Amino acid sequence: MKAIIRKDEQAVSPVIATILMVAITVVLAAVLYVMATSLLVGPGGGPRSMGISISRSADGTNWTLVIASSPTGLTTSGTSLTILNAGGAIALASEAFSSLAYASDRAVYIGDADTTVEASERLLVSTSTYPTGFRAEISDGAGLLFSGTLQ
Repeated sequence: MKAIIRKDEQAVSPVIATILMVAITVVLAAVLYVMATSLLVGPGGGPRSMGISISRSADGTNWTLVIASSPTGLTTSGTSLTILNAGGAIALASEAFSSLAYASDRAVYIGDADTTVEASERLLVSTSTYPTGFRAEISDGAGLLFSGTLQ
């Protein structure tokens, strides 16, 4: 039996084949890039934190925690303050900003009369009840937003 080889078969030209291979490579690279970047960020858009500066009040009776920056969507009922002593034991159990009362907690939240936690609002914390070396922690229920030493 004699093999028949046809000489008139047409295939894809080398130019078209090269263009197709480059296009497939670019599409695969784009898909891999999208997959890799979505894995790095994760759900929720990354960590949330608050910028807070701590100082003593002019008369020395309170720590003033001034909010310099805050994630969007924080509410006074959903954001809480916890104070730990120098040994790490809880001195003030987690208390929502809206529930802080200076008479009982020796700490109070001073905002602009709405329910949103925003920059330039502040917390006053008693220096006699919570002296130097104690830690203030602020959380939103999903995670810790700030942790700093009273000093």
